[in-house]
Amino acid sequence: MEKYIVLTNKDTFQTVIDNEGLEPVETYHFYFFDNLKAKYTIAKVLDDNIKIQLFETYEGKDYVNHIRVKFFETFNTIEGAREELNEIVKASGNSEDSKYSKLVKSEHAAV
Repeated sequence: MEKYIVLTNKDTFQTVIDNEGLEPVETYHFYFFDNLKAKYTIAKVLDDNIKIQLFETYEGKDYVNHIRVKFFETFNTIEGAREELNEIVKASGNSEDSKYSKLVKSEHAAV
């Protein structure tokens, strides 16, 4: 059975997508008032035993976490991952008629 996850990159933290156990499928850019606020990548999980690296800078200090993929919400289909991404964006204040925010699919599936 296939598994997909949604990974996020923002100014406050970066998720390493370059991982032998992941295959990036689609990347989306979320803009608010024409400023890029986040990049979301839907990735196919190729190895259930991988760890995903997260880099965060908080109060001037750098932190690195290695989180097992089993702690991420997974989806059986790419459509399920897209639905989750749309829910994330809606929770960020995006709506169909919003002139202030938008989600744009990137031509390249990478962050």
